[in-house]
Amino acid sequence: MQIFLEEKPNEDFIIMSKVIEEKDFADILKEKKLRVTLPRIEILRVLKSSSKPVTVFEIHSMVNDQGFDLATVYRTINSFLEKRLVTDIDFKDDYKRYELIIDRHHHHHIVCRKCGKVENVDICLTDKMEQEVEKKGYRDITHSLEFFGVCELCSLAKN
Repeated sequence: MQIFLEEKPNEDFIIMSKVIEEKDFADILKEKKLRVTLPRIEILRVLKSSSKPVTVFEIHSMVNDQGFDLATVYRTINSFLEKRLVTDIDFKDDYKRYELIIDRHHHHHIVCRKCGKVENVDICLTDKMEQEVEKKGYRDITHSLEFFGVCELCSLAKN
């Protein structure tokens, strides 16, 4: 049986998708032994929908219509970090960025030094390095690797 969705889903479909998503988010929070709250669900939704790492300020602006204050976003992100739902990413500027890791494959980023464009780099060549540090007795190893350069559009633009 094939199911075809309209190009513009009807309102019932959108509402049902939101309910399913909230149930999935609630299950994730319960699995991580976190209370299920509206701010946590909404912040998970923002992180899930983002194609690039986002700052706390960006998250706050996306959930601001819900009335959550900035402190709530900070506390929620910190609890997500502790429970390994998100990772923090450093682009060597004034802001930490956060990315959901529970439903995504491991990847790195390339950041344009001129316009700030961020793209994913899906290849990771550090497996041998991780094996070496495991031989030294380390466990629960993580790593972060970010690239910086000038994107094609900025390279073509006149200075």
